[in-house]
Amino acid sequence: MQKQYIRPMVILIIIQFLVMVGFGVVIPILPFLIGELGGGAFSLGLFMSAYSIMQFFFAPFWGRLSDRIGRRPVLLIGLSGYGITFFLYGMAGNLPLLIAFRALSGMVSSATLPTAMAYMADITEGAERSKSMGMLGAAMGLGMVFGPALGGSLGHYSFTLPFYFAGTLALLILPFAWKLLPETLKEPNREPRKKVRLNFGVIRDPLFPLFVFSFVLSFTMAMFETTFTLFAAERVGFGPKEMGFVFMIIGIVGVIVQGMLIGKVVKRFGDAKPAKFGAVLCVLAFLWMLWAPNAILLVLGTVVFMTGNSFMTPTSSSLVSKNSHNRQGASLGVFQSFGSLGRILGPLVGGGIYGLSMNTPYIIGMVTLVLCLILFGPKIQDRKADKANFSS
Repeated sequence: MQKQYIRPMVILIIIQFLVMVGFGVVIPILPFLIGELGGGAFSLGLFMSAYSIMQFFFAPFWGRLSDRIGRRPVLLIGLSGYGITFFLYGMAGNLPLLIAFRALSGMVSSATLPTAMAYMADITEGAERSKSMGMLGAAMGLGMVFGPALGGSLGHYSFTLPFYFAGTLALLILPFAWKLLPETLKEPNREPRKKVRLNFGVIRDPLFPLFVFSFVLSFTMAMFETTFTLFAAERVGFGPKEMGFVFMIIGIVGVIVQGMLIGKVVKRFGDAKPAKFGAVLCVLAFLWMLWAPNAILLVLGTVVFMTGNSFMTPTSSSLVSKNSHNRQGASLGVFQSFGSLGRILGPLVGGGIYGLSMNTPYIIGMVTLVLCLILFGPKIQDRKADKANFSS
């Protein structure tokens, strides 16, 4: 990586950290805030899904726009809009308005991640690209470690205080992003035939196996996040304090794997093998959690699951960027939308089938991962040029 891009990379990492802090900060206070506004469980689910639904539809738009007008303006739009919507959260006086602002937040924040990944793809190559994607993932993991803890601490004084705090953080980084983020898109792509659109034609896209991989990754993770608190409470008697500890541990694991290990692993094995190995680890982790007879082994199962997930996330996004030629923004936008679809359906499916049996979500997760590996695993490969670099 050229020296002039080190500061922009740091800014990108901070941006993604703040985005995930903002996402996580609402987790511990949300049920109380929605209850205060007169909502129940359905309202809570609607609030959570509104964010991912808007990301699903708007991530490809932002990705295509970044291919046309550049990465920098799209990132600045996403960051400023994201900060403003948090202040709107704090001012929402009723439930419909709160949900509407949540949808608006999903719409504008979806400009940040695919564009940040495209920006990284512009300034890095080979194993360095996977390492940089891993650092973005580690920053997001740290955000999910600090976000819920911050939300719980500030929410003790006021349910709206965490929103104002997160909005202030986002707007504080905006001047630094404006000054330190140069444009990296050398040749804007204005050819209509090069665009990747989110419709049934995407099935014929060579990157479709990776898009499915993104969906499965997010779907299984969302099911886990939705049901594990109930599962652990019923299986080993965990309460809120213990669950906070568990999510802190798996957040740290994600940071270590994506921030420290993934670059070395990819340099030796490429992207495809670690991605598929991560899926195998997640299958084994679901089996482990179903078997675990005590709290310690159950927590170890979550560590294995997070390790596998952390292998899958940066390597799959790196594979998309490396194989999308001059349309990284558009392809990563579609990739991100498939992930958003998984985050929409995962909580709905997981919560719905948990009532049938506490083990069912984990069995469904295993089956989904195994089918993905069987049907699409052989098509997920490194480019020949990259293979030559890894073997040399």
